[in-house]
Amino acid sequence: MPDVANEIVKIIAEKIGNGHGALKLSDKLDTLGLDSLQVVELTFVIEEKFDVEIPFNANFDIEAKTIADLIQTVEGLVAARPSVA
Repeated sequence: MPDVANEIVKIIAEKIGNGHGALKLSDKLDTLGLDSLQVVELTFVIEEKFDVEIPFNANFDIEAKTIADLIQTVEGLVAARPSVA
């Protein structure tokens, strides 16, 4: 299983480009300069990468959410996935 935290930070960095500088886990998602379409695209990329469904509402509910919050959510979803034998 890929390292969730590193992969999510990499995905976000690719989505926002070089203009933001180094990302910190405490960075709030709503301050990264993503428009609503980019947020939807980010959600789809993360869901596909980790084979999960992120239970956010249609607008991603990113207010007051940090990168660490997103990582924690995805890690929980990955851990809860049924294992394939």
